Amino acid sequence: MDKNSREYEVCVCRHVTRGTIEDYIRENNVTDLKELCKALNMGNVCGACREMIMEIAASI
Repeated sequence: MDKNSREYEVCVCRHVTRGTIEDYIRENNVTDLKELCKALNMGNVCGACREMIMEIAASI
């Protein structure tokens, strides 16, 4: 699946999609990695998704 797809699972451990992350950022104007991870309960198991989360936040 294309990493730019809203259905792409960014955080595989917690099953959080790109669309969920984008929507949360737009609705709450939050781009801080720590805040995003806490709010969406992601990036706190293996951490492999954190770089992509930061890229998504920077692109919005």
